[in-house]
This record gives sequence, structure tokens and C-alpha cells, in this order.
Amino acid sequence: MSFASSSASPEGSLMFLGHGVSSTYVWTAAALLAFYVIGPFCLNRGKHIPGAPIVGSKSIFEPSFFTRYRYVVQAWSIVVEGHRKFKDKAFTVLRPDSTITVLPKRYVNELQALPDTKVDGIQAIVDVSLPSLVDVCFPDTEQDLMGQYTGIEILLNSHLAPTAIRSKLTPQLASLVPMIEREMRSAFEIEYPPAKDAWTEIDLQKAALGVVSRVTARLFVGFPLCRDEEWLKINSQIVEQLFVTVMVMRNFPPWIHPVLNWILPSQYKLKNILQRIRSKLLPVIDERRRNPPPAADKPVDVLEYMMDLAKGKESDAENLAMRYCYTIIGSVHTVTGAIVDSLYEACARPEYIEPLRQEIQQALDEEGGWNKVTLSKMRKLDSFMKEVQRMYPPSAKTVGFRRMVKEPLTFSDGLHIPAGTFVCVVATPHNQGDDEDQDKTSFDGYRYYRKWLQNPDSTRNDYTATDADHLTFSHGRFSCPGRHIASAEIKMALAHVLLKYDLRFPDGKGRPANLNIHELSFPEPSGRIMLKQRQWQPDVLQK
Repeated sequence: MSFASSSASPEGSLMFLGHGVSSTYVWTAAALLAFYVIGPFCLNRGKHIPGAPIVGSKSIFEPSFFTRYRYVVQAWSIVVEGHRKFKDKAFTVLRPDSTITVLPKRYVNELQALPDTKVDGIQAIVDVSLPSLVDVCFPDTEQDLMGQYTGIEILLNSHLAPTAIRSKLTPQLASLVPMIEREMRSAFEIEYPPAKDAWTEIDLQKAALGVVSRVTARLFVGFPLCRDEEWLKINSQIVEQLFVTVMVMRNFPPWIHPVLNWILPSQYKLKNILQRIRSKLLPVIDERRRNPPPAADKPVDVLEYMMDLAKGKESDAENLAMRYCYTIIGSVHTVTGAIVDSLYEACARPEYIEPLRQEIQQALDEEGGWNKVTLSKMRKLDSFMKEVQRMYPPSAKTVGFRRMVKEPLTFSDGLHIPAGTFVCVVATPHNQGDDEDQDKTSFDGYRYYRKWLQNPDSTRNDYTATDADHLTFSHGRFSCPGRHIASAEIKMALAHVLLKYDLRFPDGKGRPANLNIHELSFPEPSGRIMLKQRQWQPDVLQK
């Protein structure tokens, strides 16, 4: 990236050097230079564990400023380098906003067994230090989602939404599958083209996002909001504006964040979207409380479950509305990304398409349609999805299982971690997968299918399974509460595409490379694929 305009003329450059520009600009440029060069040395950016070597530096003489900002675009290669050099040891990575300690995966089980008073997974993602004078001079480690500025810090106060999803929604998966399929069929008619007579190019990200947004709205707020087009639009936009805000802020030290909070356009857009969501959600909450339906007719959605479980301040309508706003973050774009990546891989590896189709059709024929057992019989598809997830984790591609250490702790092997340390585990394909796997860097869509054949009674190789070798859904108490619902959505979406369409990339095009920034990775948003409706389609898609 160049800071100079491509249209700048040589004369303009000479004018600058010859004092052709106001001294105000010169002093501003000097101040910015000082900010970038001196800032990193004046700020405490978190704990650096003694004996955990720093990776990412090109030379022992390189200023930490360069090492930190290299992470923005080279996080993947930096973490992979650290894992290769120090596979069984802790190492340190310098980000622009903080210092993180990357641990070997053998510590995962010990970490997940610790209470919230010692390590906190939620705080590691959403919390930030308060902008008091003490914090400006000596800030704690800045965390991932800039909670204080984005409003997502509300999730620190309780686990209401995850509890509602884990204890209320997920246990009803068997009864939800037919409803999800009906909603998905309706969404496909709106978002995907007929493509009956010719190959049709589609914006895959847009189409998949449209389907997932509609299904998620049905699961989270029910009728009538789930059919409100403005509601669907702003539910997608909240993630986009949050992402822009977070990515910009994380490129600057903590003491400048209060200023950015006031000047970032994405912040104004985010606050506007939050207000629009609340304006639509608050009347729904009020109506459900004023006129509760009979028990048999109670809404089956996350909002209703949150209202049932809320206690104290959580019961406040404004509080519930804000919690909802941030609950959907992990429910729309991550599922969309999994669908997009899976279809990209299907186009790139067409040899998988027909075997997957046959398995999907066989499961539907045996069960007479969609139900929970139908999904469980799609073992090859489950394996394909898990391999895509392993190679292209939906969010934190390089590091996972992030935790903030709140009290000093010592692991069983003697490794000591001081309070205030931000720890995580490598989550690249090099570290995801069982130790006996021969080639973790190559795609093998039947990797987990073969393992399931060896032990059909085990759930360890399921798409939704978590352990120290598979951290995309985290592990332990903070593992993703909605992963079983997400798995059902992804399988049904892929089944609809594979059974209804032939698919390929446009002529001369291949799989779009995923975009990486910081430790995040997501599918190329402008990627296209070609669809053509198959001449024969199963009856189950035509009902």
C-alpha cells in the first residue's frame, strides 16, 4: 500500500520539499511520524513472558514498531513461522495493539478447566481497558472487538444469550430441522437464480448471506420480523460496520482509541444501525410481555428464550435488545463463510460433487425428507465440511482458543503466566487435526469420513466436535453454543445447491484466495460461481 497518490506529479513532490506546503502540514506529518515511531516504545502493550521468543522480526535490531505493523498483513506467515520454530514451546507475537502469547495445544485442556476467575474467553474477545489517565499511560492488553467503543462489552456481564442457545434452542434441533428447511427453501427462491436454461453467474457471498440471514432471523426473532427486508439488511450491516471499526482501531495504540471513536465514519454507522435494530426489537419485546400467548403457542426463537431466562438488569428491554444485537454476530457471517468456502472447494474439486450428491439423496430417500437423522446420515458431507473448516477456519484463521489471564497461573509443567497476559493457541491447518495425520496442509475431504468408518460409535470426528486438535468452535465451557444449529444450516444449504444445480467457476477462473487481515480470514467477498439448474431434481426440493 502506498501513502502517495498515484496522480501526484513530480512538481508537487518538489514543491513539498521546497516548502511549497504550509508548515502546518509539515508539523502534522512530523507529529504522525513521531506517533508511529515513538508510540510503541511508550506504551505497555501487555505481558511478554520471559523465555517466550518474539517471532516476526526480521532482525534483532529492528524496532518493534515494524514488527507490530507487519502482523497486519503477515499474521498467517508469522504464526506459522513461530509454530515451526517453537512447536512445543510458547512464543510471542507483537500486534499493533497488543502483545499475545501463543501456547502449544497441549495446554488447551488445562486452560479450559480453569474457572472464569483465572482465565476468561469472553473478555479476551470483547474487553478493552478504560480510557482513564492511568490506563492511557499504562494500558492493559487491548483485546479483539474493542468492546468499550463498539458496545459489545455488554456480553461481559452475563452469558444470557449463549445459555439461551445452548440450553433452550439446541435441545430442540430435532423439531427445528423441518422448520429450518422450509425457511431455507423459501430463501433459496428469493436469493438464488432459477438458471434453468443456461449457466448463470452469481455473487456467491451475497446469495449465501441472503439465505443465512433469513434462516437466522426465523430462529432468533421469528415472525413477523424475520420477513422484514429492512430488518434483514441491518442485521447484516451491523457485522460489516463492527468489523471496519475494529480493524481500524486495532492498528493504533490504545491511547488514540477515544479519538478514533469520535471520528470514524463506521462508528457513526454502527451506532445508527444499533438504534434501528432497537427501534424494531423493543416493540416486539413489549408486545410479547403485554400479551403473552398460551404456552402451546409461545414463539420458538432465541429472543423468547432470552426473555424467559433473563434476571435482574438482563430483563430490561434495552438490555435485551443490545444483547440481541451482538448475539447475531456469530450467527450470520460465520455460517455464510462456511457455506461459501465449501462451495468454492466443491467447484475447485468437482470429483467430490457426485459422491456427495448420492449420499445426500440416499439419506433423504431413507428418511422420507428432512429430519435430524437425515442430517446424521450425511457422513461424507460432514467430513467435507470439517475439512473445509480445518483449512479455512471461519474467523480466527491463525490463532484460536483466546483467553485473558486474570490471575497468575502455573501449568502442570511449571510454565508461569502472569496476570494480564493474552494467550491463544495456533489454529492454522499445520496445528489443526490429529497428530497422526500425515499431511495437514493438503485438502482431504474424506479425512474424517475414513476416521468415522474406523469408529462409527464415536462423535470425535463430527463437524461439531471440539478438542485440542480442532479449535474452530473453541473447546470446553466456551465452545460455540450454536454449532449444532449451524451445522444443520450448512448441510441443508449445501444439499440444496448440490441437488438443484450443476456448479463451476467462470471460464478461466479458479478458487478465489481468502482474504487475511490480522489473524482473521474470510472468503473473497466478490467471488463468483456459475450455476445451471439440473434437469432432474429430487421431489424433496420441489415440495
